[in-house]
Amino acid sequence: ISMKQIKQQSGFALLMAIIVVGVVVSVGLTILDLTIKQLSLSTNSKDSETSLHAANAGLECAQYWRFKEANALESGQDITIDCFNKSSTDSSVTDHGSGSAHVYQYDFEFDWGDTGAERCSKIKMLLFVSDNDSAGVTLNNISSIVPGYPSGTDKECDAGGRCAVISVQGYNKTCSNIGSYGTIQREVLLES
Repeated sequence: ISMKQIKQQSGFALLMAIIVVGVVVSVGLTILDLTIKQLSLSTNSKDSETSLHAANAGLECAQYWRFKEANALESGQDITIDCFNKSSTDSSVTDHGSGSAHVYQYDFEFDWGDTGAERCSKIKMLLFVSDNDSAGVTLNNISSIVPGYPSGTDKECDAGGRCAVISVQGYNKTCSNIGSYGTIQREVLLES
């Protein structure tokens, strides 16, 4: 074997080694990319489920208090409610009506769940209350108050009626951490 043939063979071996390493690295990076995407998808799915659970649980709590404290709520009293063995961290009542027709808006916030897995439920309850001798009550453009309600829609409640719109936003984080990276929100809406 001549020196020229040895140099050609060693150059060919180096070229083959570079090609094999390139293919292995490309396959490895592709597998890594797929793994990262699957992990991200799995985490988003879990967080989405947590948020939906927080919204549904908040709705159940709001319905419970809607019936338990119906007289107080329908008279516009500022009440405190408990959900998930916790008192509301933020609550308020606003009256959007006048005379004998009222739309009482109640807002409640709850942080709840196990340590390290806390979540937030924000409850917005609108109660439409009017006397039998009134013309009923209408709230114009309810979507400006209740996120997720069809835009530009008015909500009407007949005279003597007791109507309700309950909107609950559930988050995969505590109420104070809403807006931080990775926050997922789900919302449920109940109308009666």
